[in-house]
Amino acid sequence: MTFTPLNTPSKALAIELGEIITQAGIFSPRSQQVYIGPSEVGQECTRKLAYKLLDWEKVNETGGGNWAAQVGTAIHSHLEGIFAKFPDRFEVESKVKIRANLAGTVDLYDKENGIVIDWKTTSPANVKEKRSSGASQQQIIQVMLYAYGKAQEGHDVKQVGLAFLPTGGQISDMFLELHPYDEQIAIGALQRLDNVYELLSTVDVEKSPTMWAVIPAVPSRNCNYCPYFRPFSTDLSVACNGDTEAK
Repeated sequence: MTFTPLNTPSKALAIELGEIITQAGIFSPRSQQVYIGPSEVGQECTRKLAYKLLDWEKVNETGGGNWAAQVGTAIHSHLEGIFAKFPDRFEVESKVKIRANLAGTVDLYDKENGIVIDWKTTSPANVKEKRSSGASQQQIIQVMLYAYGKAQEGHDVKQVGLAFLPTGGQISDMFLELHPYDEQIAIGALQRLDNVYELLSTVDVEKSPTMWAVIPAVPSRNCNYCPYFRPFSTDLSVACNGDTEAK
């Protein structure tokens, strides 16, 4: 027996289902976050960080509903259920206050070994890349900030871990990168954040839009994914030209 797919109706239904998923991603609490979170403090590009701190208009939203974030949220929820069954050993999804107006959620705290672990869901190819290149500085700062918050609560934190989980393949493909807990990395990141706040209060880009030019950017291949990026932009108060030259 030959099976013939109903291409046209199925395509229409796929579009409809995709739009429902997209809207769920757009209006989820994660995507609606306004205040900066620990994952953004270590952002290498100061200009991107400044746009975020000022809640600047996003001109480069793809409309894809942040599917990767939705998948990550679903996996986090699944893992929470798994590790919650071992309360003597692990704390799951514990809230930490890092300082005023900066808080976060520790994915997993191994009480027995004093390790703060952050889950990172990504493609199998990216897991392979992380095995060779390691976690980014931004990711390391994020988990150090979580550990800093945990330590401020009186917990004995010895290490931090970034667990890169493949969205395909086998769980045995997971890559876990461990670092000794270093309070100074967290303190240094917070000091840099304060420096950016001070810079913004000094240049006042809202009153003097041309002053965006003095806020340094770090152009990279990731500019295309930045919500504040527009190729060849000539007005930084509207969008950053990133790794393209303004004409």
